[in-house]
Amino acid sequence: MSHPESIKEYPLSTQIIIKRIHNRIDAGKNALVIICGQTGAGKSLAALQIMRGLYLYRYGKEPENKYLIDHTFFRATKFMEAMRDLSNDLVDDKKKLIKGQSWLWDEVGVEAGHKESMTVRNKVVGWLAQTFRNLQQVIFFTTPSISFIDASIRKLIHYYIEAHMIDLKKKVCVCRALELQYNVRMDKIYYHNFKYPTNEGVLEVDFIAVPKISDELEQDYDIKKNRFTSDLNEEILSALRRVEKTKESAPLTLRQEEILSYLKQNKSPMEIAKVMGQHNSNIYVNLNFMRRKGVDVDKFLRKSTSTHLLYEKPSP
Repeated sequence: MSHPESIKEYPLSTQIIIKRIHNRIDAGKNALVIICGQTGAGKSLAALQIMRGLYLYRYGKEPENKYLIDHTFFRATKFMEAMRDLSNDLVDDKKKLIKGQSWLWDEVGVEAGHKESMTVRNKVVGWLAQTFRNLQQVIFFTTPSISFIDASIRKLIHYYIEAHMIDLKKKVCVCRALELQYNVRMDKIYYHNFKYPTNEGVLEVDFIAVPKISDELEQDYDIKKNRFTSDLNEEILSALRRVEKTKESAPLTLRQEEILSYLKQNKSPMEIAKVMGQHNSNIYVNLNFMRRKGVDVDKFLRKSTSTHLLYEKPSP
């Protein structure tokens, strides 16, 4: 059962998106929606508004802000824990994952380093796409670019929404909305405009206008995001401190100690190579290692007064 009258406040373009996703869930499938856009484009708030619209359309009543915020995650671990716990509840019958619930995994990949982030998000998205289908859930992912998702995982995404801009006068987020179709034989993804059949014919949607969420919901969202950002900044600071501590504690080798002693005598790398009977490249390699260990070798190099380096030929 659906309640189309409850989403009359939405522009027709957004109503079509809501109905399309709802119908997919009612057909016994899940829906994976990726929303892309630069910082400030409104992708996260647009996701929350579409989640609200899906709830209105399914139940005919307003969702609590707490429901939407509790279904919003910034960390892969927290998101996976929630999915795991609810999935397990289907087995032990303590709780049940309700059909057609919407979830937002916001800013996919921000919490981790590049390589780690790629591995984590691709595993999670892949798991959701391949094993979560029978749970009939709607998952929104926000990310600056679809390239943040591995090419093999993109084939599993159902809908693509690109946040273009926020129209402050009309208080809407203008987005491009497309359906993704993966052709197995051609191994190619095709992007199609949304189409929705009506009594008057088929409506085709290119851009959609997603209304601004309420000030209260936006404030609740900002509180949760700011808490995540603050924790993330602390984690980054701690990581930098660990790196600095590692640099300070890493001992120099005997050769590096010798190089440092010559640097303190204002000798150039080429002069040091001659004195030590080493190739120039060996000295430069050790200088780089010394930098990583926290030695300010460039300070000594700047003090070198060996002007003949401009003309000196490198040793064989």
